Parts: sequence; C-alpha cells; structure tokens
Amino acid sequence: MAKLTKSITVNAPVEKVFEFARDVGRLWACFPEVAVRDVELKPDGVGSSARWFTHTLGIHNEGTIEFTGVVPNQRILAKSSAGPTFTFTFEADGGGTKLTVDAEWHLPVPLVGPPVEALIMKRSEKDGEAMLAGIKAQVEGTAA
Repeated sequence: MAKLTKSITVNAPVEKVFEFARDVGRLWACFPEVAVRDVELKPDGVGSSARWFTHTLGIHNEGTIEFTGVVPNQRILAKSSAGPTFTFTFEADGGGTKLTVDAEWHLPVPLVGPPVEALIMKRSEKDGEAMLAGIKAQVEGTAA
C-alpha cells in the first residue's frame, strides 16, 4: 500500500471549507485537468457520487468517485473506481482551516503491485497539491 498526505491552510472557517468539499462535483473539479459530470448529492453526504474524466499521456481515463463516510466539519471518506481511497480532514487552524488529504493505493498484484503503487503515488504528488490549491482558491474566492 502506498500513501500520500498533503495539507494546506485555507483562510476560511472549517464550516465553509467543509460545505464546499461536501459537494463531490465541486471538490473533484479541483483536480487538475479533470472534468466532472453526473453529480448526485445525498442530504448527509454519504453516497454522493460523480463521474470524472481526464487524459494522462494522451490516454482517456474515467471513473466514479463516491463518498463512503462523512462526519460534518471533520472528515470525508471517498472511494474512486480507479482504486485509490481518499480521506479529507478539516481542522481549525487559527482563523482558518487546515485541510489534509490522505490518498492510499493498494494493488493486490504480487511483485508488481508495490512498485506500481509507488509510481502512482509519485505521479500524484503534484496533483494533490494542485487540488488543495484549487480548493483554497475556490473557497477564498480567489479563483479565476
């Protein structure tokens, strides 16, 4: 299993950052070069889902993302059909919010799985940083 953790401080209260992230369509659209459609929002957040699309090295990729656990103003758990699981945590940080995303990959393929997981994690580092920066810009109202 490979794990990637990234954090950012958003200059907004926890409730505002969480409310933004609770909309799976808006949250996933913060990933670089990802398009989102077929967004379905559930009242308590659990079961909210969307389809995502992107191109990597000219190859079309698509899948679904679904919120599997939601603790208001604290945590969102998400599972992608592409394999990774995500945990978003929200913590008060002065007058703002520390937003952390943990992404985990597990490929149950002997010998090949661990090196592929490590490669995926390495490639995803910049995407994680860009996603968090996108959330920060959207919530703070500084996005173009």
